[in-house]
This record gives sequence, structure tokens and C-alpha cells, in this order.
Amino acid sequence: MRKISFTIFLCLFSLSCFATSFNSKDGNFSISLPPKWQELATSNNEVLNLKKGISRINVTKLAECDDLKCLENTASSRIKQIKSKKLKLIKNTYSGEEIKKSEFSTLDPYLYFSYSDGNKNYTEGYFLANSKGYKIELSNLSYTDSDLYLSFIAPKPKDIQDLPLITEEEPLIEETIIAPEAQKPEWKPLSQTLRDNEISHKENNPRFIVSPKFSAIVLIVFLYIAVAMGFFVCNFVFSSSLYRHPTNPISSYPIIGTRLYGSPDLFFKFHDNQGHNFIVTSQRWSSFLKECGFYGAIGFTLLHFIISSLNRQDLSTSLWFNTFLSLCYLFAALGLVFMLGGYVLDILFPSSIFIYNDKGKVLFKIVRRNRSLFGFSYLMLTDAYNVEYRLETKKIFFMRKWTLFDKDNQILVIREKSFFKALARKLFGHLGGSLRTDYLVKGKNESAGQITSIRRVTTNFQIDIDKPQAFPPVAILATAAVIFTKNRDKFYPWFD
Repeated sequence: MRKISFTIFLCLFSLSCFATSFNSKDGNFSISLPPKWQELATSNNEVLNLKKGISRINVTKLAECDDLKCLENTASSRIKQIKSKKLKLIKNTYSGEEIKKSEFSTLDPYLYFSYSDGNKNYTEGYFLANSKGYKIELSNLSYTDSDLYLSFIAPKPKDIQDLPLITEEEPLIEETIIAPEAQKPEWKPLSQTLRDNEISHKENNPRFIVSPKFSAIVLIVFLYIAVAMGFFVCNFVFSSSLYRHPTNPISSYPIIGTRLYGSPDLFFKFHDNQGHNFIVTSQRWSSFLKECGFYGAIGFTLLHFIISSLNRQDLSTSLWFNTFLSLCYLFAALGLVFMLGGYVLDILFPSSIFIYNDKGKVLFKIVRRNRSLFGFSYLMLTDAYNVEYRLETKKIFFMRKWTLFDKDNQILVIREKSFFKALARKLFGHLGGSLRTDYLVKGKNESAGQITSIRRVTTNFQIDIDKPQAFPPVAILATAAVIFTKNRDKFYPWFD
């Protein structure tokens, strides 16, 4: 500690030994600068003009500006001009303030700000000296040097009026000091005392400043959560049942599908009208990264907006407060990185879908091929890696559409049923199952049917076809596996 104090003292002492002092033309202030600074002739309203190489310091008088409020208004107007010229304004790193304020040793105020045009650095300051206002301009200096030189300005000491002298010829007048009568304390009821303390506390602690924009956003978010939770609770308590109808006893329809929860991967269980069971599995790490990254970025951005909207003057300069806001930006950026990583993982290592029968044998391995901005193509491979079917989807349609091909030609088309649900689901998610997707099926030999999603919180659906002989049931089972694995309805808004 002694070494540090001695070093600071030595620096200040050496500066005082070699510094040069320059007085203003009107004698109201002086400024001490390092060697090699030269004084130039002043003109017009200038009171001091200095140079050192390409660096310049120029001080001019401000007419009719003799108080702090006038200086602040002048500086604010100047900053608006700088912003209109698209110049880069240098703000305080933590507090974010544009105008920096301080005082000289004479308690005269000075305020300043810095900006750059890309080639030169500029600093402008406004200060009072001997009740007169001045503007100082520093150019081609580093911001650190500008801050230091401004602190070296020394206004002229204020005149102190002479006090009247007391001589022996004027005897002192003895004054009798009368002690005031002791006043009886004023007793107040307890409720009045508590009310006064509350009023005093509110005056000393200003309330949070809440912007109207913030109030509107909070109201919208609250209504959205209330509506979503209302539908979720209703569908959880009053869930609908399966739409199983009497069918041909030799038909495989209806086929019932149910998602199994409790695993990081996707699992679906299918069973048909003949009692056959099937299991569908697929990994979803790429989707997990995309979804967590996207909504993490939105969440931290919204949190930053909330905290900054509830800003108080006593917090705006707090180190912890500004550090927390910076961390919100950092985590939002990391969320975007996670989302981008999910897209890269999905492109480089697309997850496959496996369909097993009740004996554990792989019936189909479904892999994605020909990914593009306008659609996807999936190949359904048998256990011998022969292509049995090809499933295509187009992304240019607002509603979902799937087309299944066998080795020869098209065998069925699956379209989303409701335009209203497709639109509402992109804003609210599936709302606890109320907006789940239903599909219409049209196949060869004029066969038709539908895939009906059950109105439940969990994923349940039923497949019905009027002509079971039109195509093998395993073909539409594999198609449903791709649809509910790759284009599943989500409980949150998602544009897919």
C-alpha cells in the first residue's frame, strides 16, 4: 500500500514540476497541461486556443449561460445534433450515460461527452468559472487524456466578502440567551404514526418506473398463459375418448396410436383391430437443441426487457444491476447458438425412425433423403434395406400435406383437415389437445379415410380407412409414424 501511495505521489509531483499553466483571456480560469502544448492567438469569442501537434484544445464563452441547467440543455441539444449526423457517441460502459458530470475543487460543475467520426476522437465539455459559462473542445486526443485534461481546469477562486472587524472602541453587546421552553411531545395515535412513516418511506424511496409498453406486454403474456392453462386443465379433466366404431372383424382398422412418455427419445405404441402391436422409436436431440435455444433466447430477451423497464434511478448505476442485464444478453446469444447447433445436427446427422413388431423385429427403418427448403423425402426400408415406400411432403403449403409412393406409383395422399386449427396452432400451440391436427386420407381405388387426433393432453390418434384392401395397413402405419414423429403438434407456438 505504501508503494502504491508513493508512486501516485511521485507521478503527481513530477506532473506539477513539468506542467505548463495557461490562463484564459478573461482571467476566469486556467488549465495545467504537460510540456509541448503551445498557446495560439484567440479570435472572436475564444478565450483560450492551444495546440500540440495535431491535437487541439479550444475554449469559447457561452453567452447568457451561467447555471447548471443551461449547461445541461446546451449539452443535450448538441448530442441530438451529433446523433442526427450518425456519429458514434461513446457511452459509459456500465451506467450507459451519455453525459458525464463532475465538479472542480471550487465546486463549479462541468459536464462532457465524447464521440468519434471514425477517423478522429472528439470530446466536448461545458463548465462554469466565476459564474460564467464556457465550452471546451478537445480533438485528436484519446478519451483517457481528454478526461484527465478536463480535470486540470482550475476556475478562479470566488471572492469572499470581508467580515466586519470588532475593535476595542466598539464594545461587545452582551446578549442574554433565553432557553426555549420545553415543549411537551405531541402524542399521536398509532395508526397516524404508521401512516406518516409509510408516506415518508414512499417519498424517500421512489417507485419503480413502468412504461405503458411494458404493461401492455405483461397483459398480453398473462392472458396468453391464462387461456393456455384453462384449455390444458379442461382437456386434462374432461379428456375425450377414442372414436372406435364397429368394423369388419377381418379388417386391421381402426389402428390406434399412443405416445409413450418418460424418455428423452420419442416412443409411440400402435395396435390394430387384429391385436397386433407395434413400437415406433426416434431420437430427438436436434429438436431439443432447436426448441430450447429458440425459447431460451426469447425468454432471456424478455427478462432483460422486464428488468430494464422496472428501472429505478438508484439501480441504474449499480454494478450488479448492469452486470445482470449483460448476462441476459449473453444467455440470449447462447440460446441462438444452441438453436443453430440443432439445425446443423439435424442436417448432418438426421435421426432415423424404427418400427418394431411385437416380437422385436424391425419392420421398417425410415431415413430422410433430399432435404430442401421446400420439402422432405423419406425412404421406408425393410430389414433387407430394400426401399419399400417413399414419403414426400411439401413445405410451401400452409397446411400439411403428405404423399406416399410405392415402387410403381402414388398410393395415397394425406392432407390436414382444418385451416383454422393450422393457423391457431402456430400462435397458441395445441392448447392442451384442443387444436391437434386431423388428417383426411385419399388412396387408390377410390379409398378414403381419416386420421383423427383425440382431444387429450397426451398424443393419441386413430386411423380409419373405408377400403382396407386398397393398400397394406403397414404402409399407412409407417406414414403415421413419420407424421407424428417429425411433424408432431407441440404445446407451445411453433412454425412448422
